Amino acid sequence: MDLLWSTLLELLTPEGGWRASLVLRIILSTALLFGYVILLARTFGARTFATFTSYDFLTNIAAGSLVASAILGRSVVESGLSLLVLVLLQAGVSAWSARSQRARRAFDNEPAVLVERGQWQDATLRRTRVSRAMVEQA
Repeated sequence: MDLLWSTLLELLTPEGGWRASLVLRIILSTALLFGYVILLARTFGARTFATFTSYDFLTNIAAGSLVASAILGRSVVESGLSLLVLVLLQAGVSAWSARSQRARRAFDNEPAVLVERGQWQDATLRRTRVSRAMVEQA
């Protein structure tokens, strides 16, 4: 039981122990990044963090990782700059995809009809590796 308790304490204690400066840094970096993400979303529009395609999904995962790194890491500025570059790239790819069929094919998924007029499209479900349960849960 002592081993379990000591392991739990080790997992819940940051390196170097709890300090007021650590807690304050986490609170401030979280608040700064929260405001920064809102600013980016307002500046670059609703599409910035929307998930329409698999490319958008991957961009959002990367953005979340950058925000987490900034909150828990040393430099909010480095992660903030990286997040800005990621948002600029996403905006560029979105604009390019809106104007170019070649870009659209490269970055966007083709829509797939999984249910048509109440009928399951089993061949499409298999091709897209989506189960009926996944559709029903969505």
